[in-house]
Amino acid sequence: MTDLSTLEGFHKRWVEVFNSHDLDAHAALYTDDAMLFGSVPELIIGRASIRDYFAGRGPKVHVARYPFPRVVMISDAVAATAAHVDFADGDSSMPYRVTWMLVKREGEWKIAQHHGSPRG
Repeated sequence: MTDLSTLEGFHKRWVEVFNSHDLDAHAALYTDDAMLFGSVPELIIGRASIRDYFAGRGPKVHVARYPFPRVVMISDAVAATAAHVDFADGDSSMPYRVTWMLVKREGEWKIAQHHGSPRG
């Protein structure tokens, strides 16, 4: 299991579970009341709704490239990140901008706010 106590470990774990399509493991990386602006116009709120959102992605969608993001530490337990992420669906590339607001809870990082928007 990846060490979720470090930002590097959290980032690695998010990519792993996204690419594995393990929806329960993916949802567990978010706070219960997390917010997500993804590729749909609605604001998705809550871990269960975020799980449902990711369940709707195609079976071939995966992270092709997600370098470790730029991080700004707000406090010891709050971090903001920003990065360019390349998703792929088969041979189709989907370049995105992704930001997270991370909070450390019980020694592990969780996403409290996630925003993704297409680059282009």
